[in-house]
This record gives sequence, C-alpha cells and structure tokens, in this order.
Amino acid sequence: MKCKTCGKNSDSEYCFQHKVRKPLSAGKGFSTKMSGISSIKSKYVHNDGHILQREMFLNIWKKRKHNSEVSGVYLGSEPMSTYFHHILPKNKYPEACLDEENIILLSLLEHSNVENDMYKYEEVNKRRKQLNLKYERT
Repeated sequence: MKCKTCGKNSDSEYCFQHKVRKPLSAGKGFSTKMSGISSIKSKYVHNDGHILQREMFLNIWKKRKHNSEVSGVYLGSEPMSTYFHHILPKNKYPEACLDEENIILLSLLEHSNVENDMYKYEEVNKRRKQLNLKYERT
C-alpha cells in the first residue's frame, strides 16, 4: 500500500510520518496517579498494557524536559505518542515495555527516521547497548 500523502510504501493509508496523531489523553476516566495502577493493571493488562503505557508516558513527560533527546528540538507542551520511542522493541522485549529507561523522547522526524533505520542516531545506539546489558538473555 502507498501513503496517500507522499506515496511511500506503508502498512496503511499513511506512512509513519503522515499518519494522524492524537495527543496522549489525560484521563479517559482513570486516575493519572500511579497509586491506582495495581487495580487498573489486573483489569487492563490484556489490552497490551496501553493504560499502563499511557501512565508511564505521562510520568516521563512530567520528569523530562520536553525536548528531543537526540537533537534538543523543543517538542511542545502537549505530549504526543510519537514523541516516545521504545529503544528495545516491545514485541521482542516485553519485559522492557514499561521501563522508563527504554523510552527516549524524539521529534516526529527523528522517530520516523529511527523506525526506518534503528542505528541512525548515536544516542539511541548508546542507550540500546546499555539496555541490552540490562536485559541480557541467557
């Protein structure tokens, strides 16, 4: 399939760079405090942990500067899911999915670039090396 905007190959109507983005929701009826996570976890883990991931992203957004950790580009005041990149892929390292160290903040273009070439940025490569040691499998 081809992207409707740029014509690049994609899995859906739009490529990663042009697909519609939504800001991280602030509530959806759930507390954004981590104290209530255990009750939410048992009910929503079957849903790929999206509730927990949103909570983690919001925690990271509160703790870190709102700049790309590769280029320093300001990302804005609203957290978007495309700013959060899992250095170790969720499908290969499910145990690292909710690890804040496994998340790096990137601009949309940087995220698109790293999705196409995982070795593109030295900062991501450095963190991947550290995470591989942390999650070394025997």
